[in-house]
Amino acid sequence: MFIDAHTHLTDKAFDFDRKEVIERSGCVALVNNGYTISDNRATLVLAKEFPPVKVALGLHPSETAVLSQKEVDTEIEWIAKQKCVAIGEIGLDFTYDEPEKQIVSFQKLIALALKKDIPMIIHSRKAEKEVLDVLEEMKAKKVILHCFSGKVKLIERAEKLGYTFSIPPIVNHSQHFQDLVKKVSITKLLTETDAPFLSPKKGERNEPAYVQISVKKIAEIKGMDAKEVEHSIFANYQRLFY
Repeated sequence: MFIDAHTHLTDKAFDFDRKEVIERSGCVALVNNGYTISDNRATLVLAKEFPPVKVALGLHPSETAVLSQKEVDTEIEWIAKQKCVAIGEIGLDFTYDEPEKQIVSFQKLIALALKKDIPMIIHSRKAEKEVLDVLEEMKAKKVILHCFSGKVKLIERAEKLGYTFSIPPIVNHSQHFQDLVKKVSITKLLTETDAPFLSPKKGERNEPAYVQISVKKIAEIKGMDAKEVEHSIFANYQRLFY
């Protein structure tokens, strides 16, 4: 009962073996995060073909930085009419321009997730504090922090706010994610891959099957049985998404 809470199976990296990747993933749920206007539509198509694929729709901050507000608003109106399990991938990324534009769009997407009463899957690169500021101000609920790289004080703040952290397979060699897992309750953890990105194997494409690497490492850090971690992660997923 493995879970990939954040993946991008619509990416062209999977064009030649997408079916096989999904079948060998071992995952009962693959939450495919739409991040552009076209990718949102591709996500809906993919989910119709493969039952384990669950639909998350959103706009990545790299998109909200360059789209006009009218384009963003039109897409949000479209997302509002679709059936999806989460709003994502959304957030802030200050490696891109237009932070003010990003924040306005982020607030609107949070509002949509709150209105739909579904989880929001959050990107926060180089903007971890600002992301938490916006989420807290808007009284966001069902928050999943994807690949959160914030420092200890921000991790503590996010946990106090009741947010969940999704842990990528690079936890196997990342001291930051190992420390995060050690600090945060098992009830606030999910597994993710961000596939095809963030591969735990240098020079190779990432894929959902590698969530099992995260599970094993979490078990090792927490002093738990891997099967127990697998069941806990699944229970966390069910509690958030259903």
